[in-house]
Amino acid sequence: MACAYDIPAGGAASASQRDTTPSNTASAVNGREICMRHRIGCAETLGPRLELLGGRARLDHRAGGEADGVLHEPLRHRVGPHFLPPEPVMSRVSMFLSRLRRPHLHSRATVPTIRLAAMSLALACAAPVLAGDVHAPLVFTPYAFETRAHGTIAAEAAFLEVPRRHDQPDGQRMRLRVVRLPATGGDGRAAPVVYLAGGPGGSGIGTARGPRWPVFDQVRRETDVLLLDQRGAGLSEPPPSCPHEHRFDDAKPMQRDAALAALRATAAQCVAYWREAGVDLNAYTTAESAGDIEDLRRALGVPKLSLWGMSYGTHLALATIRLHGAGLDRVVLMGSEGPDDTLKLPLAADALLADLAVVAAGAGFDDLTGSAKRVLETLRQQPRQGRSVMHEGKQVTIGEFDAQLVITASLGRRTTQQWLPVVLREAERGNYDPLADLVLLVRSEFGQFGAMPLAMDVASGQSPQRRALVEAQSRESMFGDALNFPFPAIADGLGLVDLGEAFRGPLRSDVPVLFISGTLDGRTPPANGQALRPGFSNSRSLLVRGASHDNEMWLGLPVIAGNIADFLAGRLLNDAVLDLPPPVFAKSKADLPVALPR
Repeated sequence: MACAYDIPAGGAASASQRDTTPSNTASAVNGREICMRHRIGCAETLGPRLELLGGRARLDHRAGGEADGVLHEPLRHRVGPHFLPPEPVMSRVSMFLSRLRRPHLHSRATVPTIRLAAMSLALACAAPVLAGDVHAPLVFTPYAFETRAHGTIAAEAAFLEVPRRHDQPDGQRMRLRVVRLPATGGDGRAAPVVYLAGGPGGSGIGTARGPRWPVFDQVRRETDVLLLDQRGAGLSEPPPSCPHEHRFDDAKPMQRDAALAALRATAAQCVAYWREAGVDLNAYTTAESAGDIEDLRRALGVPKLSLWGMSYGTHLALATIRLHGAGLDRVVLMGSEGPDDTLKLPLAADALLADLAVVAAGAGFDDLTGSAKRVLETLRQQPRQGRSVMHEGKQVTIGEFDAQLVITASLGRRTTQQWLPVVLREAERGNYDPLADLVLLVRSEFGQFGAMPLAMDVASGQSPQRRALVEAQSRESMFGDALNFPFPAIADGLGLVDLGEAFRGPLRSDVPVLFISGTLDGRTPPANGQALRPGFSNSRSLLVRGASHDNEMWLGLPVIAGNIADFLAGRLLNDAVLDLPPPVFAKSKADLPVALPR
């Protein structure tokens, strides 16, 4: 059975969109709901309910997004005008927690029957295609590609069959969904471009449906653009959702050690569940996904592909350069995550808070760093209680570690950067209700794990040197190890594969690469790209001052899309620095959102 539902929000599938396989007789809407369970919100991450806020993680970990626009109603605020630019709901909440950490988070069914249905359909989707099947070139069929705000695009869709394990080419196979946006211009000389979503677990297909569509549209004026749902994500046979989760006691503050122990136990239960269900967790690694890209090139019958990745997508692109570089023409890396960057450097959060404090001072928030320190110290001495307006007045006891998690998550995206100063100011005044909103959002995602993102992150791992550096910086940072929590400790003892030091080592290549970075990016800071660039003999840099790990890295200025398209078309670019307007901060609690989208 092919998990091929890809239905525009709010409507049934057209004939060109439905899988006509006889076994696919389930409700189209239910099929889409289940098959899309692991898709990311509207940017590059996991945790759809948290799109409101902004990106493991990637909350990057979690809240970033690659959603396809299931929700459309505008966000409701307490009073006053929207201080945020209009944008689909899914590009907000998921962006918060997806990018929060990288995790393994995913939306979950709340009704047991739906959970059973999800498991049954996901297992059916994962039914192996045997190697005896002939591996033929891709056969594309007409596909009506629905965007959220730019109408229906005439596209083509196909399934790519790949080995479940590339070192076992005669073994079981998987089917990956590919959508091709045919070129609307160009001279035919530029290589086809494959877009690689973030997460891990984001949907390349879903990303192009949302507010970032104009950038995809500009690139396809030069060449074909291929939207790939990576193995285990979106419409590419996602494993079943884990029925085990940990729920935190909202009457108590979150304690770091107790939380880690609980999450370790839950992750172990999930791993055992997936193995019993026949899921090959070791098939979900960045190296295997890199092999899929090479198989895609061969199936297309082209000498070279170009890659274009965001966040974790850059991690995958870099692995593909290492393993299959001869088949690559050009590569665009937006928010670089190097081979050994899965663990973020804790002091980068302190530095970003200091940078944001300079910008916030111009908006009347004179001491943002001091405000964060004072709130953390108060909560260290005595936990406080707040009632969440977003959660219908639900009360939660907030401790220091809760606040550390929330602040590091909020630094990732412009949306939550805009909220942070007033949230901290209210807490200093004794009103912890706005902070309670964010604490409950973070807690709601921490206790859940998804097979593909968890296995991918564990496999990429970290070198002993990186881990030692992260642990040392955690002792210095005002946020401790909150930026990466519960990694790396969560991975210890799960028995998942590690790709090793050859995968994480220094990378050298003559493949042309464009590095795009934002100075307010709290997930993939410019330092990541700067560290990688000496290994690339033919590279260019585009630094966007004022951009976070969010849509403004794509849409902040029209010249950004122009640079991406020009580079992929082979035109000469020089290093450049662009300046965006500063974030527009919430001025009072009245500017904060009052409800989560439903």
